[in-house]
Order: sequence, then C-alpha cells, then structure tokens
Amino acid sequence: MNNRVIALEVKNLSKHFGGIKAIDQIDMKLYKNEIIAIVGDNGAGKSTLIKAISGLHRRDRGDIFIDGKKVEINNPSDARKHGIETVYQSEGLISTFDAAGNLFLGRLKARNNLLGKIFKFTDDRYMRKEADKLLQRISIKLKDSRSELRNLSGGERQAVLVGRAVYWGGKIIIFDEPTNNLSVMQQKKVIELIKNIRGEYNVSIIVISHNINHVYELADRVIVLRNGIIVGERLKEETNPEEIISLITGVIKN
Repeated sequence: MNNRVIALEVKNLSKHFGGIKAIDQIDMKLYKNEIIAIVGDNGAGKSTLIKAISGLHRRDRGDIFIDGKKVEINNPSDARKHGIETVYQSEGLISTFDAAGNLFLGRLKARNNLLGKIFKFTDDRYMRKEADKLLQRISIKLKDSRSELRNLSGGERQAVLVGRAVYWGGKIIIFDEPTNNLSVMQQKKVIELIKNIRGEYNVSIIVISHNINHVYELADRVIVLRNGIIVGERLKEETNPEEIISLITGVIKN
C-alpha cells in the first residue's frame, strides 16, 4: 500500500455533539482505485465520519486532503467540487421523473437553439440518450428507462443514483448502506454495479455496511470503528469475517 497514490486522507478528524464524541481523532487513507469498507455497530461513528467528509456535518477539528492537497469541505457543494459524491439509498431522487430526469436533476440540459437559449426549453432527447449510454456503460439494464422511478425496483433506483454520481465526475464515491432494504437479487446487482464502476471509471470507493458478507465481496480493506475511534484495520486477504466481527464487538483488541 505504501507505494500507491492516496486519493483521500483525513487527519485528526473529530466531531462532537455536545459532550458526546461521535468521532475522535480519526486518521484514515483511501487509495486510488481502492474500495474500503467502514464497519461498526450502531453508534460507532460510521455515518458521522462520512458526513464530515461529505460536508453534511461541519467537523470540529481535523484536516481533509484530496490528491495530497489540503481542501476545505464545509458543505456538500464543497465536497462535490472536489470530486466527492455520496450515495444514500433512494435519497435525492424524484419518483415521478424517469432515469434521465433524475440524472440531470438540477442540471437540466437546454436545447442548443433559440428555444433553449431564450425560453430554456430542455433537450429531452439528449438527456435520455446520455442516460441510456451511461447505464449501458455500467452494465445496468432497466426494464424501461422511460418509466417513472416509482415503477422501478429498489435496485434499479439505486443504479440511477450511482450513475448520477459517476456521470457528474465523482472521483471518490461514498456508499451509505447501499444494499439495505433490497431483495437478495437486487443486493447482488448493486454489489456488481459498485464493482463495475470501480473498473470502468477508476474511482475510489468508501462503503458503509453492516453486512459483513457484502463487505467481503466488495472491499480491499476494512476499517473498524467503535465508540468513535478506529479500533482495527485489515486487508481483506489478511483477515476473515469472524475477526472483523470480534473487532466490532470488542471481543478482541487491535
């Protein structure tokens, strides 16, 4: 790992809520084209950590580095500007829009003519074509790409969210419980989707999951949080699910 390029690094990252230390002095690295999993029991600090990185929580202390350069991330717009996209299950989607409408949500493409320039008529054909190309590139085939999202499965809706993250230039993508509340078949499709975008787009990925089996399918490295601090870090090939669970529960120490 020492000779690999670091995509993201956090140093001394801390966030307190009143007297409660949600995360405390976290040091963590994510390498280029790597998938890491952050695991821990409820209340371990997983969500607070990614929300501090993605700008949803303003950290109390600590520094964030992207490609070796210190950056200021105080809100989600700052994070996106630096290439960090966070995918929360089904959040940020409009169920009455189709895949293209959600892909270009807030960034609609105007027609390249007088109607577009003056009256802001949207180029629906262009947006649908782009959505179809994107989904094909990441090996996702929707039952009907023109259908409103409310008619699609949970896994298909998740695919649209993931596609949007990579389409708009996400270099670092954070997944918060990407397989939660999905059927077994949909879970498998989402896991394959995450693998596909790592290979196709050469992105670096952080996954938060409580499912250790899914962690083992996806991650190159596993980081264990407990009570807001890192209590263990393992390369996947050098550990096993039983050890990870023991670190989570505190049965063994790092």
